[in-house]
Amino acid sequence: MQRSVVFIDPPAFCTTVECLVAPALRSRPIVVAAPGADRATVLALSAEARAAGITRGMPVRLARKRCPDLVIRPPNPRLYARASRALHEILARYTPVIEPRWYGHAYLDLTGTGRLFGSAVDVAARIAREVRERLGLPLSAGVARNKLVSEVASEVVKAAGGSPAALRDRGPALLEVGAGDEPAFLAPQRVGLLPGLAPDIRERLDEYQLERIGEIAALDPDDLAQVFGPPGRLLHAHARGIDPRPVLPPAARAEFRAVHTLASDTNDVAVLHRVLRYLTERLGHHLRRRGLAARRLTVHLAWSDYAAARRSVPLAPAALDLELYDAACRALALANRRTVAVRAVGVTLDRFLEAACQLELWDEGADRTGGDGPGEPALVRVGREGRASDRAVRLQHAMDRIRTRWGAAGIRHAHGCRRGP
Repeated sequence: MQRSVVFIDPPAFCTTVECLVAPALRSRPIVVAAPGADRATVLALSAEARAAGITRGMPVRLARKRCPDLVIRPPNPRLYARASRALHEILARYTPVIEPRWYGHAYLDLTGTGRLFGSAVDVAARIAREVRERLGLPLSAGVARNKLVSEVASEVVKAAGGSPAALRDRGPALLEVGAGDEPAFLAPQRVGLLPGLAPDIRERLDEYQLERIGEIAALDPDDLAQVFGPPGRLLHAHARGIDPRPVLPPAARAEFRAVHTLASDTNDVAVLHRVLRYLTERLGHHLRRRGLAARRLTVHLAWSDYAAARRSVPLAPAALDLELYDAACRALALANRRTVAVRAVGVTLDRFLEAACQLELWDEGADRTGGDGPGEPALVRVGREGRASDRAVRLQHAMDRIRTRWGAAGIRHAHGCRRGP
């Protein structure tokens, strides 16, 4: 099933809300800045202030020189938060999966809601009309298959749509980027539109005179990695519109963590491995239940003398217990460089992606004994690329069902068996 992600972008949200409270300020150049501070900078600004040459982060003193009739409003977080809550109440009617970005801005995951609400573009248009009628807020929105492209699409359509007043008069500004059209859409756009681009990378791109996203996509990812390090490969993927990040609501943490304090301090590796197996099984179950995979695992150690350490290892997109357990053992070997007894062990998973495949218990026509032949035990195989075999996935799902029905004690590992889920 193709993903459908909408990025909701109310232009100049803070100053637009200020104008709703004080209608006399409409069409005036407005900025939000701390009052009375000598070094105060512009925190938010209206389209009229931007047209006067003012930018976010500019000192207020300079902004006054550029625009003598500038209106300065003090920050009002309660007002902005109240307006954001009202907006999100409307968004929640169309999808439960909402990831707020900042005041008023949010990602919506509309995957699988087509039969209920129609296409993602129709839903975005309906949301924009309802928000304009009920709250008086103009909206622009980008519709795509992932978060990155949807946010860039909203910026492109917002720039073409004009000021919030124009959007209010002419209706919502929407732009959809179809599946497979991401590279062609991004190619002519400015590099600065890529979300999350680090300032140092942006400066180096300017040094190499790379101004358009398509110029980055045309380069070899290995060459980018030599110049920018590991972020170079991610930059190349983003330039081609590849972004597997899931839409995560605030209730979903940015990381999963499990910690176990030992009954007796020990540095026995066998005991520590048993703890790691227990922790990774818990975390793996959380991942699979939410349809996620992790790209990094970190082991935390606390010794009896109160010293602590942690080591991280990268993961191929992992959701199976075997993959997580093996990675945890590697991280433990890197972190446990002391002879002091260990008091507590923790495992953290982060850098989530949507799981590449749905865990199905049985494939059509599969041998339901789970083994290589009738009556033979199932074998868990992991390929060279770090992706588990279909048999391993089926076995993992079967174990999850047993644990769900009979609890954690429903499965016991053979004595001395280190490998296997």
